[in-house]
Formats: sequence, structure tokens, C-alpha cells
Amino acid sequence: MDGTIYVDCPCCGTRLEVERDGGKVVQKWAKREKPAGDPLKAALEKIEADKRRRANFFVNAKDEIEARKKATHDKFEEERRRIIRENDNSPPPRPFDFD
Repeated sequence: MDGTIYVDCPCCGTRLEVERDGGKVVQKWAKREKPAGDPLKAALEKIEADKRRRANFFVNAKDEIEARKKATHDKFEEERRRIIRENDNSPPPRPFDFD
């Protein structure tokens, strides 16, 4: 058999690991507190909170994408107006020509 015994204290509910030979307490764990209230209600609240968190995540992601799309469109329009204003008809630089 193993050289340790696990004992639950009847007073405080602490679990003790005790050496079988010497009776020395090797380790102790505090009693786990049971959550107060209805566990089904707590599970339902957690599910609802997760739904709200996911919905907020997608709404925020959609807003970020729309903001990036608008910024890209604004840059494009600004460059288009510059080309018209300066009458720049030269082709854009090609990456292969840089070698």
C-alpha cells in the first residue's frame, strides 16, 4: 500500500495528506466552497454572457472592417483626385523594374 493516508477533517472540511508511518501531515487542501445559488441558473447566465460577448466581438469586428474599408476608399479617392489635378498620366512603378 501507499505510505500516505488522505483524511477529511470533520470540523473544517480540510483534506489532509498524512504519512502512514509517522503521522506527519504532508500536505493540506482547503475546503472547496460550493457556489451559492442554483447551478442551472448560473449555467444559463454564463451561456447568456458568452452569447453577448460573441455578439459584441462580431459587431466590433464588423465596425473595424468597415473603418478600414472607408480609410482605403478615402486614400484611393485622394490619389485619384491628385492624378486628375496634376494631370499625371505616367504608369505606376512596377516592382520588377526595381531589380
